[in-house]
Amino acid sequence: MHRAAVAGLMLIAAVACGGGDTPRAGGASNDLLIVGYDREPDTMNRYATHILEDIESCVVEGLVTNDAQMRIVPVLASEIPTIDNGGVVLRPDGGMDVTWKLRPGVTWHDGKPHTSADVKFTVDAINKGDWKPESVDGFDRISSVETPDPLTAVVHYKEVYAPYQLQFVRGTLPRHVLEGRDLNSANDYNRAPLGTGPYRVKEWKTGEYILLEAVPTYWRTQRAPKIRQLLFRFLTNTTTRINLLKSGEVHMVALVPWDKVRELSPVPTIRLNKVVGNGYEHVTLNQRHFPAFADVRVRQALAHAVDRILLIKTILDGQVEVVNGPIQPLSPAYEPNVTTYAYDTTKANALLDAAGWTRGANGMRSRNGAPLAFTLITQSGFAIRENVSQTLQQSLKAIGVDMQIRLLDGTSISSVWFKGDFDAMLHWWQMGADPELTLFFARDRMPPAGRNINYLDDAALTSVLYESDRTADVAARITLLKRAQQQIAALVPEIVLYNTAKIDAVPATLKGFTGNPTNAGPFWNVHEWEILPK
Repeated sequence: MHRAAVAGLMLIAAVACGGGDTPRAGGASNDLLIVGYDREPDTMNRYATHILEDIESCVVEGLVTNDAQMRIVPVLASEIPTIDNGGVVLRPDGGMDVTWKLRPGVTWHDGKPHTSADVKFTVDAINKGDWKPESVDGFDRISSVETPDPLTAVVHYKEVYAPYQLQFVRGTLPRHVLEGRDLNSANDYNRAPLGTGPYRVKEWKTGEYILLEAVPTYWRTQRAPKIRQLLFRFLTNTTTRINLLKSGEVHMVALVPWDKVRELSPVPTIRLNKVVGNGYEHVTLNQRHFPAFADVRVRQALAHAVDRILLIKTILDGQVEVVNGPIQPLSPAYEPNVTTYAYDTTKANALLDAAGWTRGANGMRSRNGAPLAFTLITQSGFAIRENVSQTLQQSLKAIGVDMQIRLLDGTSISSVWFKGDFDAMLHWWQMGADPELTLFFARDRMPPAGRNINYLDDAALTSVLYESDRTADVAARITLLKRAQQQIAALVPEIVLYNTAKIDAVPATLKGFTGNPTNAGPFWNVHEWEILPK
């Protein structure tokens, strides 16, 4: 037997002992569900992590979440505050007050009540400034939080903030545990956070796995979830994850690579759950780190050099579709009438010529003695991205651009993008239900204030984006977001490739699994899951 397979069986036996019957070899059970996961978290703190919060969200719940129909639904909140129900008040001074009513009877895993004081503490901790979360967007629009009673938090915004409903999608920080502490060094919390969710961290073995155990009396059901343990194995290599899934040593793989769907379809022990994702794969062009990208003609040329249709037909096995911007057709704010960049090497060459990048004897371009050469980073072990990167490399070489490829593991790459220490990056953004774009494209939302890692600095676009944020009327806001999409497409700050169809491989006997098109991830309703008898 292969060494990796032996290790896998030993691991199953080790985590299953002492907690019910040992699961059958290769079979998922309510005792243990093993998830093959593509990277190790950088932290379990939902506000600090730079990657998808699948594991964290099983432990720490938000006031709201995005459901499988891409609706914003309450979790720790008893309802979604709106103007109609009196939860949102637009003040005469241009500000806004949002009243969050919390569910009664919810406790942290240590038995302490979850209260409005935790909401206030979270806002104050983020806005204090000595600790920077992954993004401060929205929080820096808040002036203060009032707590008239333990189940009411009134959030006072300096201005109207239309995406307020997702302000606390990442939950709250426990004041009674973290008050007075340096959140940067609170490793006990960052590795095993106190939450209100259906699971808690039992063990985190660095480089190998995180084991979650069910909370005995979860507040939604007053009992433990049916699945007693979730084991997330860190398997960075795509082929390894899929092989272990097929052999039964892994029971579930979230976000199955699109080129593996055909291979997995006949496997009788798994079910492939597919939803159209509210996200997009693209190449970020970091204008600060590689100044040549600051010329829109260069960005346009690179976009025209890529044959996206061919990529989809070949490497991606037809599982996704070409898209042209950050807001996807699932959203009512989607704008289809934008500038597009069809595959056209003649146009790409003409644009680079006009920008002063001339070809040398070797066919590669330079200007004033400097080569048009940059490095693209992407996730190692992710075969599709490695193959797409190589195709991009050849496509750009054909127009005289020298692109090198640097592969980084999924955990390391998150800190690199946050620091902006790269030229270009092939990756995706998985978006939430609200179509906010300010976080990604406003000139003042470069890290750590946001995710503008293109380092796009455009005043006109920024003005429209903030106007959309400050517009409470839904129809008027959508009009502004449609205009913003047209501006983004004209500026082409990134090479938009294709959408992110979400295909999750789960046990055929798993009940309650729906998947999720948003960045809430497939574990958004994990408390409802159950493995049925065969």
